Amino acid sequence: MRCSKAKRYLEKYLDGELDPHLQAKLNAHLDVCAQCKSWLVDAKKLQLMLTALPMADFPSWVHNQIMDKVHRLDSQNPGFFRRYKLAPVTAMLTIALSLLIGIKVGTVSYKNIVPEKQDYTISTSVAYGGFGENTILDYVSENGEQDE
Repeated sequence: MRCSKAKRYLEKYLDGELDPHLQAKLNAHLDVCAQCKSWLVDAKKLQLMLTALPMADFPSWVHNQIMDKVHRLDSQNPGFFRRYKLAPVTAMLTIALSLLIGIKVGTVSYKNIVPEKQDYTISTSVAYGGFGENTILDYVSENGEQDE
C-alpha cells in the first residue's frame, strides 16, 4: 500500500469504519512505514483534542427561528406546475412536438434528395444494338409485371 492511500484510510481506521481486509493492509503498511505511523499518532492526538472540546449549545431562539422559517416555506402556495404536477406532461408534449418536427424535416429532406420517379424506359433492341438477343428486360413490362 502506498502512503497516499494509507493516509486516506487513517480517518476511517480511527473511527472504526474501515473494512477488515483494508485494515489488515493498513496495519502491514504502518509496521513498515515510519512516516505514516507518525501521521497516525498525530491524527490520534487531534481526535482526542476534538472529542475533549465541549459541545456548543445553541440558544433556543435559533432553533425556533429555523423551524418558523421551515413552516412558512411549507405553507406557501405551490406554483401552478407543482400544484397540478404538470412537469411530466410538459416533458411528454416537448418530446411529441420534437418527434413531429423531426418527421416533417425528414420527409422534406428526403424529397429533396430523392427526386420524383421518372420514366427511364429504353428499348432493349436499341440498347443491345438490335441483334434480337433475349434478356430479362424483354420479359418485364413497364409496370413491373412479367410477360410470358
